[in-house]
Amino acid sequence: MAVATSRTAPWMGADAWPAVRRMPVVVVLSGIGHSEIVDAALADPTLNEVAIPRCEPNCGAPCDALLWRLETASGQGVNQPGVLANYWHRRPYAMTLRLVRYQPGSMEPEILDEGTLGTRGPWAAFTASVDRLAMRFVRDAALGRSRGPAGMKPAAAPHGLPGWLDAARSRWHERLTTEWWSIGFTTAPIEQVLSGGGLGAVSWYRTQAGDRYLADPFPWPGTNRILCEEMPLWDSVGRIVSVSEVNGQLDTTAVHLEDGYHHSYPNTFAEGGRVYCVPEATERGMTRIHVLHDDGTLESVCQVAPHAKLADPTLFRWGDRYWLACTDLDLGNHDNLCLLHAREIAGPWVAHANWPVKIDIRGARPAGMMFNLNGRLFRPAQDCAQTYGAGITIHEILTLTETEFRESQVAELRPVATGPFPHGLHTLVHDGARFWVDGKRSVLDLGQFRRKLFSRASNIFS
Repeated sequence: MAVATSRTAPWMGADAWPAVRRMPVVVVLSGIGHSEIVDAALADPTLNEVAIPRCEPNCGAPCDALLWRLETASGQGVNQPGVLANYWHRRPYAMTLRLVRYQPGSMEPEILDEGTLGTRGPWAAFTASVDRLAMRFVRDAALGRSRGPAGMKPAAAPHGLPGWLDAARSRWHERLTTEWWSIGFTTAPIEQVLSGGGLGAVSWYRTQAGDRYLADPFPWPGTNRILCEEMPLWDSVGRIVSVSEVNGQLDTTAVHLEDGYHHSYPNTFAEGGRVYCVPEATERGMTRIHVLHDDGTLESVCQVAPHAKLADPTLFRWGDRYWLACTDLDLGNHDNLCLLHAREIAGPWVAHANWPVKIDIRGARPAGMMFNLNGRLFRPAQDCAQTYGAGITIHEILTLTETEFRESQVAELRPVATGPFPHGLHTLVHDGARFWVDGKRSVLDLGQFRRKLFSRASNIFS
């Protein structure tokens, strides 16, 4: 993979690599071995205009030259025998990776960049994701865009079942079960939730599995309705609907977006008497900001990122500009937080100087609306280490400018193990009176198992 030709670069309004007139710096790169991804990235001529990494996988400090080393949080080189195998598919299903700099002759490490990856999934995909993140760290360090220490506690040491056994167990779980999501509410005070006091009792709707579920709740300001994703259990093409409570049950009142493409996460933002809605549309270039009219129609205001695939776009106002938090699916499904900003909602929208601003499977991907409490800005995020939408972490944003970003985790929300939705908690919003959340339960689905077997057999013999 030639890292220098990022897909996001064209719509950022600049080349991935700025013109550099100084002599490139020579660094020794260690802690990672040769692979197709690593070698392609290091051979990119544009990288060598700013830095010339000499790959010496087993070099350690002290080194006579400037040394950049890829390490785990415990200081092990990523290429050391057995290190990746020890992390793969083992709890907590997360691995913290660092790019550490050692000055010539020094033993003192300086963290240039840090991120936490998920370790579940096929072995080849896991090792490729490590190589891609490592080369992103190297590229960003060469450009002076390193994020520095993450400010988060690194992932714990791997433990539990051997990776091969846990991977086999996970595959059978996926074959035999289906996710059933629903939404609920709680009247817990906002100060309690944002300070780590928990959600309290959640009143859930639609606890029994059916053929369609509801997820991603967002308030429709000025009404008593909730916008959400309505998802058929099997064909994976969601639509945006609004629901309201009738006799203790949720009733679908209107369909707002259904065009043959998958839509979810109908993020809402109210300002100046208008309600804006930014539904997730993961087809490339389809992220759009809309005005949600009183009659329920959506009128497009602008296309945010014509060349990008963005997940969970979250619109908010902070300082003198509008912001959009999201996950760039070209970089990873669940482990990155990216930001765009604009003076006007209609744009033009510009990418943050660091893209992404955060890499962490435990708390990067957005999980609902921003909360401005007494001038403090709080951001809910998804913890997807154990599974997609396993829980929610809440962060206070401490620094947010066009070139800087810093946040600190202040709370963690987990599903109740004995409740009707014990396997996930995924979205957190507030309608002015109460919180709305969605929860996940894995349900046995032998029909899905038969469908997957039939699909696999069809692929083999087609």
